[in-house]
Amino acid sequence: GKLFRGDQVALTYSLDNGKSYSIIKNADGDIGPNVLPGKNNEVNWLLIDKDFIIGKIINFRMVTIPEGMVYVDGGQFTRTGIDSKKKEKTEHSIVLGSFLMDETEVTQREYRHVMGKYASDYTGCMECPVENVSWFDATAYASKIGKRLPTEAEFEYASRGGKLNNIYSWGNEKIDVKEIKANSWNGSFPSKNTVLDKFYYSAPVKSFSPNGYGLYDMGGNVWEWCSDWYHSNYYSMLPKSGTLNPKGPDTSYDPIEPFSQKKVIRGGSFLCNDSYCSGYRNAARMKTTPDSSSLHTGFRTVYSE
Repeated sequence: GKLFRGDQVALTYSLDNGKSYSIIKNADGDIGPNVLPGKNNEVNWLLIDKDFIIGKIINFRMVTIPEGMVYVDGGQFTRTGIDSKKKEKTEHSIVLGSFLMDETEVTQREYRHVMGKYASDYTGCMECPVENVSWFDATAYASKIGKRLPTEAEFEYASRGGKLNNIYSWGNEKIDVKEIKANSWNGSFPSKNTVLDKFYYSAPVKSFSPNGYGLYDMGGNVWEWCSDWYHSNYYSMLPKSGTLNPKGPDTSYDPIEPFSQKKVIRGGSFLCNDSYCSGYRNAARMKTTPDSSSLHTGFRTVYSE
């Protein structure tokens, strides 16, 4: 890809004929941020474990990671849900290709820069997540910068930070008032924005530690729009295994409001307690109409080939 100041160059490899790639973390040479383009760049990788490559074909590719995004290694994981009618546990094996994801929620500053306007009446914290944006607003922003909203599967996979058995996006520890893990409600709010006087609100991005992929606020702060239509029986609609890059159901269905078309939002917000923000095996799941907006719903974008 094209290189811009602040971008990062990484070497990746694939053992499944290019279905998914992983970053090589122990390579050296012309990799990392601020690498200049040219013909004389060099990357070295010393592979010690010969058993790793015996009988395998390895594909390599260089990846340009734009500033403000992280590379999420693709792979297979199991989505677990509860069938709303039968109350039975359902499991589906999902396969995702690698993709780039914004390391933070889109901020007020970024939204104003791209769209030329504020998205809400609150403009006192330019590094706070943009909110009061509808699904249509978020999609328009993503389209303007050549990106898109994440699928629900991508969001859930990325929120686990490479640790597929995590309960929360930050690990397995519950939110503790002594060591705040996320901007969520725990009997009291962990962040206070003095600009809003006595009101508690979303926190500036990067106020809390990132997960294993380097992604911030995948749980808490603000709900985040996904591209998928919401369906109450989404898990039971999926094939039992091997679904590749699922895009979600073709239509929306909510038994509470059967004639209302809704989109998925994930991750919880500053109004959620920790158990709710975890959802069932990571990242809370809710739904709302694509034309609605609220002060606790924002988004981030992704990019893939």
